[in-house]
Amino acid sequence: MNLAQLFVLALAAVCLVLAAAQMSALRPRGLMVLAVAMGGGVLMTGEAAGRTSLAEVVSWVSDPQRRLDLSALLLLEALVFGGQALAVAQDGAGLKWRIVGACPPPSLLAILFFGQVAAMLAVDGLDYDLVSWICAMAFAGLFVSSACLLRWLLPDRLMRSGLRVVLHIAQAAIGLWLARPAQALPADPMPAMWARLGVVAAAVLVFMALGWFWQRRSTWNR
Repeated sequence: MNLAQLFVLALAAVCLVLAAAQMSALRPRGLMVLAVAMGGGVLMTGEAAGRTSLAEVVSWVSDPQRRLDLSALLLLEALVFGGQALAVAQDGAGLKWRIVGACPPPSLLAILFFGQVAAMLAVDGLDYDLVSWICAMAFAGLFVSSACLLRWLLPDRLMRSGLRVVLHIAQAAIGLWLARPAQALPADPMPAMWARLGVVAAAVLVFMALGWFWQRRSTWNR
């Protein structure tokens, strides 16, 4: 296993733990609805996953534009769901934040799709529709079980929110790393690279500060 594969696995693990920690706040009925929705989503994307080849996956991962898209997705998740985790930690989660917390992060949907693609590429001689059904049941069952296990290990809401905030910081750091230039410029590359990363980091900090101020403003007006 090379460094790129380890990086992809680490990124997937961070996003999965984040999604499980977020969804662990749901009640059992909500988790059942989530499991059905996850299974339905896997079945709906089964045909597209069956048409996806290994060469297409490699091309997608190596494309600089796709790296920027993934970076934007990770930064957006860190801002939105990280803000929701902070609101929950401060016991100030209003209706809007509760709605955000009940929605699975988009990175989870991407992981489910590529997990299904990996399963279809790994098997030989099985019908893809059958593999899609197996993936739908396995992915939904494992994710709900992981959310329940995480809630049992961290019964305090503040502990789960703290874990989410730490992982969202790591998610934002990965997003900034992916936003770096694919190739170093020949003339003075390091300042240019850090200047771009600095702009993105400053934007992230500004939006986080605005979210914190808005949350505190809502608390003051009560």
